[in-house]
Amino acid sequence: MEIIHNTHDHKFEIQDGRHTAVVEYRPFKEGIDIIHTYVPGEMENKGYASALVKHTLEYARENHLKVITTCPFSRSYVARHPEYQNLIFS
Repeated sequence: MEIIHNTHDHKFEIQDGRHTAVVEYRPFKEGIDIIHTYVPGEMENKGYASALVKHTLEYARENHLKVITTCPFSRSYVARHPEYQNLIFS
């Protein structure tokens, strides 16, 4: 699956032709705040939300950014994947 980085609107997207799943983030001085994960009903239960959050966290790691997980899904993803805990802004 191809994940597109929409830098203008601060989000990562996966499209299936008719629908789009997204992770939206808000930049701040030291990093990014993951504020929302949205997957349309037609795309649910296919791993898109996890793929988007993982991609966002990898983007932060590669760019030496800290992460705030305002979005509940992203917060629970990090809790299940402690390898990303060091990215969390404190």
